[in-house]
Amino acid sequence: MSHDPRTVPKPNLVVSVHSDLTEAIGIIEQAITVCKKHPGVLARPDFVNAVSLIRAESQGEWFRLRAKLKDEKPSGVLLGDIEKATKPDGDHEDESSVADPLVALVREQGELYHAQDGTCYVTTTGDGPRKTLKLGTKSFTEWLGYSYFTATVTALRSGRAAGENAIRKALTVLTGLATHEGPTLRVFQRAAKLDHHYFLDLGSDDWGAIEITGDGWRPVAHPAVRFWRSGTTRALPNPIANGDLSLLWNYANIPEADRPLVLAWMLDALRPETPFAVLELTGQQSTAKSATQAKLRRCIDPNAIDLRAMPKSIDDLAVSAGANWCCSLNNLSHLSAPMQDALCTLATGERFASRTLYRNADETLIDAKRPVVMNGIVPLVTAQDLTDRVIHIELPELESYRTESVIDSEFERDAPAIVGGFLDPFVRTLATLPDVQLDRPPRMADCALLGEAMMRAQGCPPGKFLDTYKANRRDSIARSLESSPVARAIRRLVDEYQGRSLLIWSGTMGGLLDALSHLRDGAEAWPKSARGLGDALRRQRPALAQIGIEIDIGTAGRAGVPVRISRREHREHRERDSASTLPMKKISGNVMVL
Repeated sequence: MSHDPRTVPKPNLVVSVHSDLTEAIGIIEQAITVCKKHPGVLARPDFVNAVSLIRAESQGEWFRLRAKLKDEKPSGVLLGDIEKATKPDGDHEDESSVADPLVALVREQGELYHAQDGTCYVTTTGDGPRKTLKLGTKSFTEWLGYSYFTATVTALRSGRAAGENAIRKALTVLTGLATHEGPTLRVFQRAAKLDHHYFLDLGSDDWGAIEITGDGWRPVAHPAVRFWRSGTTRALPNPIANGDLSLLWNYANIPEADRPLVLAWMLDALRPETPFAVLELTGQQSTAKSATQAKLRRCIDPNAIDLRAMPKSIDDLAVSAGANWCCSLNNLSHLSAPMQDALCTLATGERFASRTLYRNADETLIDAKRPVVMNGIVPLVTAQDLTDRVIHIELPELESYRTESVIDSEFERDAPAIVGGFLDPFVRTLATLPDVQLDRPPRMADCALLGEAMMRAQGCPPGKFLDTYKANRRDSIARSLESSPVARAIRRLVDEYQGRSLLIWSGTMGGLLDALSHLRDGAEAWPKSARGLGDALRRQRPALAQIGIEIDIGTAGRAGVPVRISRREHREHRERDSASTLPMKKISGNVMVL
């Protein structure tokens, strides 16, 4: 039955903001019962004041009434409009007035500072774990929003939320304070060193760490260094004393002879002060390359994404390295020359620079020196500079298979013992390291020195690790030559030469490109120009020199870039054959004329 609107009694809604909660609730309840037929009651001052009072004094009661209002209101009235019109007086503050207490809150509950690269941080100083947060990250925004909410809780209402604009304005001020008033401090990811003490961030909710010296290791609740974590950082297994490192090889398909090399790489990953070797795992299908790599990483730097695809650009590589300790690249098929150079930079620790997002005039510097591990079916490294840093491991085929679920379950069970057993040799290595010296250290001297100390601490004779490491390096050089189509063609050219002179070829780079064309094996990576050939030769020249093939490249002239290939067998032959030196003055065909 329909009603004449004129016969329906008008609700008597009379209340002020000073009315008590019971009267305000009654006014709102009465309005809800008639609002479908009389939408205007939702805009009357007495209703607006009643809702404003409830929202200011009892968020829980407002949520109850709001649910009823949502069900009963006319379809043409938006709940958002009602909430906008009934904001409590305190909620009418502009974003600037909210930003000010946010800044004060951070200064009260944390210490602001910046790192050497200009990145700004805050370390919390209140109750609970001491967290280090990078300003502007998601974790910082979440902490700030939660801290503000809890700080504004009263006996009569729950806390207030800080808007996005207020947080953004506060962040600008906080960044300035951290930059201009805060000290310059060192911030670490996962691994740190302070004096003779090493620290390993456990990644746990209590922000604890492991402190390691030559005397032993122990858990510490408040490490003496500051660790920052990205959103993908995950917790290490809690190591147990007297662990068992041998359990690792049940999950990592590493040949027994190569295990000292892999262990040295893992121990070296805990030393942020030295350059890192690059671990390359290769093998055919059914050799558990990815599974092995993932288990190795979980012992030193667990991550939400333990295995990552090759970044699309060097900038992407730098950003990923800036947010993660271990650079773990999975299932690669090819490494471009620029990417190999970037991996060298990453292992050495030079800075990456890229344009700051949305700011054409600014550059962002990323300090990143990271342990790198990668895997693929075939050897990936061809650039000599990277070859000198590579520990290459060829994985054997598996004799039996287990399901991933079983392997992961068993690894989680054994992981605390594995990590504990991994820390024990690190302690012994640190104790032995000061007494170890190398007469003729290889390119990655720090890693070789650590490996030598590691094996001596296990009772091996001096030189045992160094011999293994140098043999691996020689094999890596041979593999890099085999993986380079230009190097393979040069070796064929030398093999085909039947003369007695050590001079194999001389002429221009363009002439050499033509001369090598019949020796190429159809590789897609064959250079398309004389300049491309020159770049490839410069990369392979150190490796070719190690097998007795000398490449001399002269200064460009009108005829082109002169190049000379010769064999080096004995010193006296080389001296007899060195009557001419570069740069060459004149080129006639493929014969050098001075």
